[in-house]
Amino acid sequence: MSKVPVWMRLLRLYSLHAPFQRGTYRIALWLYHYLRVPDVEVETTLDRTLYVTLRLPIWVDYNIYCLGLYEAPLARFFIRSLRPDAWVLDIGAYIGQYTLLAAKYALYGQVIAFEPHPESFARLQAHVARNHLSNVLAFQEAVGEGKGMLPLVLSGQASDSALCPQSQAGMRSADAIEVKVTSLDEFVQEQGLPRVDLVKIDVEGAEGKVLRGAERILKEFCPLLIVEIDRSREAVWGDCPESIVAMLEKYGYALYILKGWHIRPFSRPVDYANLIAIPRRGL
Repeated sequence: MSKVPVWMRLLRLYSLHAPFQRGTYRIALWLYHYLRVPDVEVETTLDRTLYVTLRLPIWVDYNIYCLGLYEAPLARFFIRSLRPDAWVLDIGAYIGQYTLLAAKYALYGQVIAFEPHPESFARLQAHVARNHLSNVLAFQEAVGEGKGMLPLVLSGQASDSALCPQSQAGMRSADAIEVKVTSLDEFVQEQGLPRVDLVKIDVEGAEGKVLRGAERILKEFCPLLIVEIDRSREAVWGDCPESIVAMLEKYGYALYILKGWHIRPFSRPVDYANLIAIPRRGL
C-alpha cells in the first residue's frame, strides 16, 4: 500500500466515506491525466468486502481503487436490480467487478461471466477464487451473433481490447489473437439454463452482435439489460446506437439512462451511453 501515492489514498478515503460524491469522478479523471499513476499492483476491496488486485495505470482499475467502484452510479443500480436468487450473465467481464457484485448480492443465484482476453480472464478467475465464490462460472470466450472464431485486438488498456470483424482481418496487427465466440441463445440452450434475469453487455462495440444472437432469451426470459452503446466502436461493425435502440424496442423494452444517481427515460440518440433496458411487461 505504501507504493500508492498519498493523493490516491486520500481520494479513495473521501470517496468511500464522504456523504456527498458530487464531483469525485471529475477530480479522479483530472488527476489521472495530470499526475503520475504508479505502475504497481495493489490488493484492495471492491464494495468494501470483495478482494481485488488492481493494476493502477489501467483506467478501470484506477477507478475502482480511487472511487470504490467503476461506474459507481451504474454499479449501484446493478446491485439494486439483483434478487438474491437472480441468474446473471456478465458479457465482457474484464476482471470481474460486475461478476463479483452479482455473486455477492445474488448469493442464491448463478453468475456466468464471459471474458475472452487471456490475461483479464486469468485475473477474473483469481478474483473469483480469492473471494471463495461458489456461484460463479467463468468462460474464456467472446459473445456474438453465432459460434466461430474472431480476432481480438489487444490494447495496452486491457479493458479496451475489442473484437474485430473477419472482413477486417487484413488490418489485424501482431497484437491480435483469435478467440472463441458463442451466442447467448446457443449457450443458454446447450447449458440448459432455467432462466436469465439480468444481462450486462460491455463488449467495446459488438453489443449489437450480442443482442442479435440472443433473440430467443430476450423473447422467452425478458431479462433486464444493461448495454453500453458507443457510436465510434459500433461503426467498425456497421452498427450504430439507433439500430440497437430499435432492436431493443422491437423486443418490448423500455429504455432508460442514468443521470447522476437517478434513472431517466432515454429519449434521444447519443454517441455514448449505458442503456438500461427494462421489459415493459415488468413495469
